[in-house]
Amino acid sequence: MHRTAVVTAMVRPTFPAILCLLLGLTAAPVVNAGGFDTPENAVRALELAYVQKNADAAVAAIDFVEEGRQMLQKINPTLANDGEIIKQAAEDLELSFRNELRTKGFPDIGKLKCSFVGKAQISPELIKLTEQCVFPHGGKSVQELIVMKRDFGWRVTLPPPP
Repeated sequence: MHRTAVVTAMVRPTFPAILCLLLGLTAAPVVNAGGFDTPENAVRALELAYVQKNADAAVAAIDFVEEGRQMLQKINPTLANDGEIIKQAAEDLELSFRNELRTKGFPDIGKLKCSFVGKAQISPELIKLTEQCVFPHGGKSVQELIVMKRDFGWRVTLPPPP
């Protein structure tokens, strides 16, 4: 449930939008048990969570706090500095994400063949990865993924809606 009018006004990306973003994910195994020691492994941890249909693992791979901050920055930059509002936004985003997985299911990414083709450092804690995927029918797609480093490792940040 939304606790403030500001948080209520935020629109979560639709499942098709999330699916389009995540089409760049592969079923490649996570290199280590934690999966969060590099930006690439954070993406792979999310990929593996989708393949295994594990909502808790998918949530663990996403930085909802940074996602909430970015959304608030778009809506009202002043709110992006309010820790309590960011926390509320992050909780709402996670709930929305879990509801999408529960009601619409997990993206089917197991047959995609993907590789990272670019990496740019935005800041010391923020990396933009470019991933190219080849579909079973031969079509290709390219996605940019933002990954944030926290004390507990790297996490994927889903982009705010346009």
